[in-house]
Amino acid sequence: MRSSQPGAFHRIPIINWMMSMFFLCSIPAHAQQPTHQSQLKYWTVVWDGEYRPGTETDDTIYYSPLRPLKWSDFTGQPPPGAHRNAAVTYSSFGFTGSAVSHHDTLEMHLQLQVYFVKSASYVILAALPGPDALTHEQLHFDLTRISAAHFQQLVLENKKDIAPEDADSFIQYEYLEAFRYMNHIQDQFDSETNHGTNKAEEARWASFIHQQLRLIYPQLNF
Repeated sequence: MRSSQPGAFHRIPIINWMMSMFFLCSIPAHAQQPTHQSQLKYWTVVWDGEYRPGTETDDTIYYSPLRPLKWSDFTGQPPPGAHRNAAVTYSSFGFTGSAVSHHDTLEMHLQLQVYFVKSASYVILAALPGPDALTHEQLHFDLTRISAAHFQQLVLENKKDIAPEDADSFIQYEYLEAFRYMNHIQDQFDSETNHGTNKAEEARWASFIHQQLRLIYPQLNF
């Protein structure tokens, strides 16, 4: 959703999410010879944590609760007409996966990728409406992480009636559902906070977001 208000903040519209699906969400065949589909009776999901490669010089920042965003991360060039938007955050999530069979059980290994793209995100510092603007952008990134956790929850809650041969398509479907959830909650966040200018609503959202992050990272203090 592109804001029409001067100096407002928004997430960049998700225009290449299908490309993200293509690169991040395919589940390649495991090198081990799989059990024949007719022999599979059960399947399970193993979450292999979060993907966090690279260094600070990389164009992509992978989400970490210990690594908040900085304005220097916003390296993109504002497009013509960008005076309407003081800052744009491009964040998204996907997953990689592999499958291996053990006797009558298919084991799906999935790893989350929650990321921020520096070159697709920009800031016009002179146009920022206040000193708390970076907090608003960080909360957008946090919501992306929460949406990835929602994807995990959907898979775990809804898998019980899914046959092993349908596991791949089921996971893809739940990813799409979580992606829709992410777009909805990001738009709702911007709408209710008026892109970060309604401080009371921003504080309410920050409380909700930090509560959710504590569930994801119980060892940390938000």
